[in-house]
Amino acid sequence: MLTQKHSYRSMFKAAGLFGGVQVIQILTVLVRSKFIAILLGPAGMGVSSLFLSTTAMIGNIAGLGLNFSAVRDISQAAETNDISKVSRILKIISRWIWVSGLIGMISTLAFAPYLSQFAFGNKDYTWAFVWLSVTLLLNALSSGNIALMQGMHKLKSVAKSSVIGSVVGLTTSVPLYYFYGIKGIVPALILASLSAFIISFFLARKIEKVPVKVSYSETYREGQEMVKLGVIMMISVFIGTFVTYIVNAFISHKGGIEDVGLYQAGISITNQYVGLVFGAMSVDYFPRLSAISVDNKKVRELANQQGEIVLLIAAPLLVALIVTAPLVIRILLSPEFYSITKFIRFIAVGMLFKAASFAVGYISFAKGDKKVFFIVEGVIGNFMTLLLNVVAYSFWGLNGLGISFLLSYVLYFILILGVTKRLYSFTLEMRFIKLFQIFLLLCLISFVVMVSIDTTWSYVLGGLIFLISVIISYREMEKRIDLKSFINSRFNRPR
Repeated sequence: MLTQKHSYRSMFKAAGLFGGVQVIQILTVLVRSKFIAILLGPAGMGVSSLFLSTTAMIGNIAGLGLNFSAVRDISQAAETNDISKVSRILKIISRWIWVSGLIGMISTLAFAPYLSQFAFGNKDYTWAFVWLSVTLLLNALSSGNIALMQGMHKLKSVAKSSVIGSVVGLTTSVPLYYFYGIKGIVPALILASLSAFIISFFLARKIEKVPVKVSYSETYREGQEMVKLGVIMMISVFIGTFVTYIVNAFISHKGGIEDVGLYQAGISITNQYVGLVFGAMSVDYFPRLSAISVDNKKVRELANQQGEIVLLIAAPLLVALIVTAPLVIRILLSPEFYSITKFIRFIAVGMLFKAASFAVGYISFAKGDKKVFFIVEGVIGNFMTLLLNVVAYSFWGLNGLGISFLLSYVLYFILILGVTKRLYSFTLEMRFIKLFQIFLLLCLISFVVMVSIDTTWSYVLGGLIFLISVIISYREMEKRIDLKSFINSRFNRPR
C-alpha cells in the first residue's frame, strides 16, 4: 500500500510541477506575441511565425525522433543502477544528437535560398536562414539535455530548464524587438536558443557519469534501434500533421475558410484547457513506464495508476468546460465564435476517452514495439480520424467535427485496449473502470443539461454537476495519496 501511495504521489507531484511549467511557458509565449504585435505589427508577427514554423519543420525531420526514443533508452539504462551502462548509453545518444543537430544546421545552410523562396515567395531572407541554421544545432543539443534529465528522472532540473529558458528567451528578445524592429527577430531567436542550450547544459552536466570508451562503429550499431524507433515516431507525427492539413483543406473547400478558423479555434481552446494535464503527465510517466516495460505486470499496475490520476484531474476540468464553454469562448476568443459552443462540448466528452486511453497508448512505444506503434498510432488512428471528419462534416458541419472527435477517441480506446490485451496481457483494473464510468456519466449529464436547457437553470444544474465531480475527485485522490497531508507537507516545509 505504501509503494502504491508513493507511486500515486509521484504522479500527482509531476502533474503539479509540469502543469505549472506549461502555464508559465504558455504565458511567456502570449507575452512575447503581445510584444511582437505591439512593437513589430502584423508583418513582424508573420515573419517571426514563418521563421519558427520553417526551422521547426526541418528540426523535426533532422531530429529523427531522438528526443522521444532517447528518453526510453536512458530510462531503461538508469533502472539497472549500473553507472557504467548509463554512461555508455549517454555517450552513444550524445553523439547521435550531435549528428542530427549538424544535419539540421547544414541542411538549413545549404537550402537557405530555397527556404526563403518557399516561406516568403522571394530570396530576401536567405541570410536570415543562414544565421538561423545555428538554432537547429542548439535546439537539438537542448533537446538531448532535456531527454537526458527526463530519462534519469531529474524532473526538477527539467522544470528549471524549461522555465528559466522561457523567461530568459523572453527578456532577451523584447529589447531586440524594441531597438531593431523586424531586424531584431533573427538575433532574438538565436539568443533564445543559445540561452536554452546553456541552461540545459549546466543542469544536465550535474548528472553522475564515468569515463567510458565507445568506438564510432559501436555508436552506430548500438544506436540504430533507438534511431529506428525515433523515425517511426517522427513519421507517425508527420502523418498526423498531413491528415490535419487534408481535413483543413476539405473544410475550406466544402464550407469555406471561416469554418477552418472556427474548427481550429475550438481545437486550440480545448487543447490549451485540458492539454496541460496530458503534457504534464507524460514527462514523468513515459520514463517510468519505459524503465519497467519488460515486466507486463508492472506495466499494468503503473498504467492503471497513471490512468486513474489523469481521470481524477482531467474529469472535473472537462465538466467545467462543458458548463462554461460560452464564457471560455468569450474570454479567449470573442462573441463571434459562439457558434462553436456545441462543438467544444462534444470535444470535451471525447477528451474524457482520450484521458482514459492516455496511459495505455504509451505502452507499445515504451516497449519499443515499432510495428504496433506505427500501425495503431500512425496508420489506423490517423485514417480513422480523417474518415470520420470527412463524413461527419459532410453531414453535420462543425458540430459533426465535434461528433467525429468523440467517435474517434471512443474507437481508439476500444482499439488500444484490444491490442494491448492481446499482445501484452494488459487489462484495466476495476477501480479504473468504476472511476471512468462515474465521470463519463457526469460528463454526459452535463452535456445533455447544457444543450437541452437554454435557461439560467442549466448553469445552476451544470454547476452542481461540476461540484459533484470535484468532490468525487477529491475523495478518490484522498484515498490514493492522502491529499490533505500531502498538501500540508508542501506548504509547511522547514525553512
